[in-house]
Amino acid sequence: MAQVKIVTDSSAYIPESASIAQLGIEVIPHIVRSGGQTYPERVNHTDEAFMRRLREDTKGGTVEPPSVAHAHQVFARLSQSTDSMVCIHSSSALSDISEVVRRASSGFMGRQRITVLDTQTTSAALGIIVEAAARAAAEGASQAEVVKIARGMIPHMYAMFFSDSLEYLETWGRLGPAQTLLGTMLDLKPLATMEDGDLIPMEKVRTYSRAVDELYDFVIEFSRIEQLYVVHNGFETEAAQLLERLEEAFPRREFPVIGYPPSLAVHIGPRALGVMVHEGNR
Repeated sequence: MAQVKIVTDSSAYIPESASIAQLGIEVIPHIVRSGGQTYPERVNHTDEAFMRRLREDTKGGTVEPPSVAHAHQVFARLSQSTDSMVCIHSSSALSDISEVVRRASSGFMGRQRITVLDTQTTSAALGIIVEAAARAAAEGASQAEVVKIARGMIPHMYAMFFSDSLEYLETWGRLGPAQTLLGTMLDLKPLATMEDGDLIPMEKVRTYSRAVDELYDFVIEFSRIEQLYVVHNGFETEAAQLLERLEEAFPRREFPVIGYPPSLAVHIGPRALGVMVHEGNR
């Protein structure tokens, strides 16, 4: 029986130690746009250029899935070595990639068994699910077993973000114009959590130190943490402060500090700080 192939998208963070190539993970890139420029996510080191462009573009950016034809080509190539695939993608509230992949997979019905999962998350949390699925597939798990593992992890992923600007959440309809105007006048910065795959604004804070407090308080509510990532762009000092407090609260644990992908930056801005938590079963 051929090994189940794992497909994901470029918003997933897979640590170098896991090795996308070694685990046989197929990555389909998002397309991000800003300032009239188009960038394929995680291709040819374009992410930094996009982040610079996003900081300069007052209209923000957009994230688009690849074409159905592109996804179809991926399936056609993978079908030469397997008859079973599990596609594990970022939240449909942040990207339409799951729908595009479903449409592309319909052309292989009867020849391939392709399951498409919307994980209701992104970035490091998506990567955690993808890596677990890929390791199971590499060990010979069936498609049903791989799907069960991935689906079982989805409800245990949590995230909170602090953004340096209200405008990106307003652009995507999570804040009203009046809220943004008032918040900007009062120099307030938004906090948002991921619920059912979408970014839900919470309270707003005035200072970066208060944002660090809120992120710390969010994390220590979890009774059992399997994995935790501190994610940020442009908040080196605050990320270090948060990590120091987390390491005091959870001695002998290591929590990686990473950046976040352009497809998430479109929603929370090019300057943000957050945490992504995989909670273990109680």
